Amino acid sequence: MLDLNQIRFFVEVVRAGSFAEAARRLGMPANTVSRHVQQLEDDLKSRLILRTTRKLTLTAIGQTFYEQCTAHIEGLMLAGRQAADTQAEPVGPLRVALNDGFFEVFPISSITDFLVSYPGINLELVPDNAYLDLMASGVDLAFRPETVLDDDTTRSVLTTSRWRLVAAPKYLESHGTPATLDELGQHDCLVISRKDFGPVTWQLSGPDGRAEVPVRGRLLATSTTPVRQAALAGLGIALLPELRIRKDIEDGRLVCVLDQYRSDKINFCAVFPDRRHIRRAATIFVDHVRSTLVAMLNQ
Repeated sequence: MLDLNQIRFFVEVVRAGSFAEAARRLGMPANTVSRHVQQLEDDLKSRLILRTTRKLTLTAIGQTFYEQCTAHIEGLMLAGRQAADTQAEPVGPLRVALNDGFFEVFPISSITDFLVSYPGINLELVPDNAYLDLMASGVDLAFRPETVLDDDTTRSVLTTSRWRLVAAPKYLESHGTPATLDELGQHDCLVISRKDFGPVTWQLSGPDGRAEVPVRGRLLATSTTPVRQAALAGLGIALLPELRIRKDIEDGRLVCVLDQYRSDKINFCAVFPDRRHIRRAATIFVDHVRSTLVAMLNQ
């Protein structure tokens, strides 16, 4: 009889693309995962995975076996998560995808409080700088701005904020401070975009209503972290979330530019990979993060 755990390890290896990454997700040594997959191959008397130093490749039999097994394994794992959610206290692993800059704003002490309150939960924080495929990466939730989400994404709003124009004092000393929106086009602007270099328009609201401002710049990034760091280094003017730069402004590291103009309100959301079943541990964690953010905004 085939071992269901061995089949699960095989499916996870295929999804992860390597034994090392699968082992990290499963929380066990890579040689243990490899040994279980080898035992599965021995039991089946068939090679499932071709191993090289650079990559893993499924054999034809391995591909067929993976396609037949993956849906059933997902069903069993879902059943297990649902059973765990019926307990009085949530238990088990909770995988959360985060941008690198999350803890530049969010206090790690709040995570400590959460883990103390729920000793049955094991929290794994996964880098999310390139916006992972949530289903493929096996995470329970991610935190992302609503501007990068598809319309059908399952989400829960955590907080809402505006984005403000800022620059380092040394940049403004060298390049001058723009007095009008039109003058922004003459400055180096630090751009957040998931697209290649090209025309970028900042949408702002001010005393005269909404305005679309074309900007240019030589630095483009997909997340706020490198753009904030570039702004602090004096490389240009950036449009960044208020909560992310509030301390920088208070400490004088960044200065507001054309502060009568700000972005429309933008939601920051918890995102779930599967609307059919959202784990109770995930919703409890989301509520905890939301309450912490609300307290920070009210300070």
